[in-house]
Amino acid sequence: MARRTKQEADETREALLDAAEQVFLERGVARASLDEVARAAGCTRGAVHWHFGDKLGLFLALDERLVLVQDEMMRRLCLCQQMPPLEGMAKAITAAMADLENNPSQRRLLTIMLHRCEYVAEMEPALARRREADRKVRDGLRDVFRMAAERGELAAPWTPDKAALFLHMMLAGFILEWLRGDAGFSLTEEASEAVRGYLACTASAVDS
Repeated sequence: MARRTKQEADETREALLDAAEQVFLERGVARASLDEVARAAGCTRGAVHWHFGDKLGLFLALDERLVLVQDEMMRRLCLCQQMPPLEGMAKAITAAMADLENNPSQRRLLTIMLHRCEYVAEMEPALARRREADRKVRDGLRDVFRMAAERGELAAPWTPDKAALFLHMMLAGFILEWLRGDAGFSLTEEASEAVRGYLACTASAVDS
């Protein structure tokens, strides 16, 4: 009986998170109420309080569901370490973008986190997680560009720091526009083409 009760509690918690994903996406975090989330989940407001305490707890739990594209990019970069640096980078970025584009739940979650909420002080843990992921991915990109430079594959006007910063900014811009939903382009195809074009520019002076 205890096992069944725990299973039911876990199912209720997941239903509430599913409902919060839907309500926060439609209403925005600030405007959404716990009553709306409870109704969407077919539960009582008391169930929300029991599992999450308050809306902040619910929001932070929902944030934990999000697999940050930065983390996925870093994982992919590690898998491509045996390839030529710039080729491996392009492959890793394309794969991470494809993972995001092909996962509707992750797209909804990232839309909530980037377009449907205002990061007031108590939401700092979620924002800090993204900032740390941004720092790590910039460091990872910089390391790849440094390896490319050591192999003579990075054009002289570029430094690893600057090349990584510009690439990271370009990718962030692609994701933000794609999440708006009205840009009308494939994240995987367009970002992949842009990345390969950018990398060709950073290496162009090597072959000239």
